[in-house]
Amino acid sequence: MDTEEQTRILANFARFDAEVQSVEAAYARGDFATAAFFAATAATIATHAHCGIFASPRLEHVLNAIGRRIAAADSGARPCHGGTYRKVLHVGTEVAAVGGLTRMISRWMDADAQRVNSLVLTQHRGQIPSHLTEAVRRSGGQITLLNQMRGNLFDWARTLRRLAAQHDAIICHIHCEDVIPLLAFADKWGLPPVLFLNHADHLFWLGPSISHLVINLREAATAISEARRGVEARRNVLLPTIVDATARRNSRHDAKAKLGLDPEGISLLSVARRPKYRSLDGVSFADRHVSLLERYPKASLIVVGSGDPDDWQDAKAKVGGRIIGLAEQPDPQRYFEAADIYVDSYPFVSSTSMMEAGGYGLPLVTIFTLPDEANIFGINHVGLVGTSLVARTFDDYEAILERLIADPAYRTECGESVRRAMEEFHVPAGWHPRLDAIFSYAASLPPRDDDWGAAPNIELPRLGVLDAVHEDIVGSKYSAAEIEMIYMGALPFPQRLSQWRAMRKRGDIHGVTASSRLLLPEWLKRRLKP
Repeated sequence: MDTEEQTRILANFARFDAEVQSVEAAYARGDFATAAFFAATAATIATHAHCGIFASPRLEHVLNAIGRRIAAADSGARPCHGGTYRKVLHVGTEVAAVGGLTRMISRWMDADAQRVNSLVLTQHRGQIPSHLTEAVRRSGGQITLLNQMRGNLFDWARTLRRLAAQHDAIICHIHCEDVIPLLAFADKWGLPPVLFLNHADHLFWLGPSISHLVINLREAATAISEARRGVEARRNVLLPTIVDATARRNSRHDAKAKLGLDPEGISLLSVARRPKYRSLDGVSFADRHVSLLERYPKASLIVVGSGDPDDWQDAKAKVGGRIIGLAEQPDPQRYFEAADIYVDSYPFVSSTSMMEAGGYGLPLVTIFTLPDEANIFGINHVGLVGTSLVARTFDDYEAILERLIADPAYRTECGESVRRAMEEFHVPAGWHPRLDAIFSYAASLPPRDDDWGAAPNIELPRLGVLDAVHEDIVGSKYSAAEIEMIYMGALPFPQRLSQWRAMRKRGDIHGVTASSRLLLPEWLKRRLKP
């Protein structure tokens, strides 16, 4: 790691540490709402600007202490929970219209038809995708939106705790910075076990202290959970990502024709959210395919989710427009049906899209040029290990694609290998027995009695290869004001007013409308504009 990278990580950690000190100071003076508020802002800093850590015992110690006070004041019923999981409560923060996490929740519910699955969202904004509302309805469950209920984050934590007590298991799909489940589940007495889905395995997140079990989606995530989050080995399990069983509506020939593509051409496809295609060192994802497409004039690259970035335009022009960048789409099936070869997003992988493509029998190609220590940024998911073609250099990447373009039999052989793996591990019929096994294993584990906060070494910033490249690949920059504005509406009014005054004094708030809106409680803003 060079000096510049070390300086960046340590500067990020210093910013995070200052926020944690604000948390501890607010807690010490008995201002628990402000402490929880700064815990959320501190976690947001660590999530988006890598600090060399993946978990914070200091933050969770304070949140647990506040949460135990909430539980002590709660006179709700305390049902007993056995080892049979029939009613499952899924807890999320917000569900996006496009993205693997939202799809995983709905697919999970549909596959787990013998159980009643309900959903609570702590901070959702906007419409809930119809595939998710339908999955909850088919399961016989309900959807609860906490931030549309009158009250503040402590009221929502109490409501979440009472709802959870009426279920047999809790599955956390929360965002990395969400403090509400930490407050709700701090006191484990009277609650079912919390199974934490490690969907953001490459990021800092809040949650190890409340987790009876951490469900990882790949081996690299398991390693980080143990070494960098302090989760004991027996409380780490592996579950493949669930994807839909493939049901083609069109042949490849017909799908290409409907998209206006040459049915005899070779279509390369990639599907992911735009941030996964960020340019590195002035080289864009489109640039990396120019020389290949120049050599193969009947080949084209379609990228669903990238949009049409400015720095792709030169590359597109060099190949006569055969690089096509499209906006994110809720259902990219027609593009999967038309594709001949699937290429993973870069520099950040998109495993769910890889699995979906594999279901169509497409050969899968991914780039991983980093040392193995940073394998959290590569593809190492259950059904993709040994079936995906992994390029360790950019020259290897072009060579792999050249062979796939030139050799139809090899394309078919590679694609069939992936398709069989998807059927074995990832589609509902193969996936659901693994979920049942995890529920059985969770029931066999004793309740936690360890002091997770006794592992302070995981909160010392590390300066390894993984840490050095982290921010370049997935980092994002938010000012203190931008972060604070996200959470202000969840505060009780006295603390919200105090925070508003502090931001006004710093000059962080501009305009009468913005100023007034920040004073509104979150529940009212969501009712005015869901």
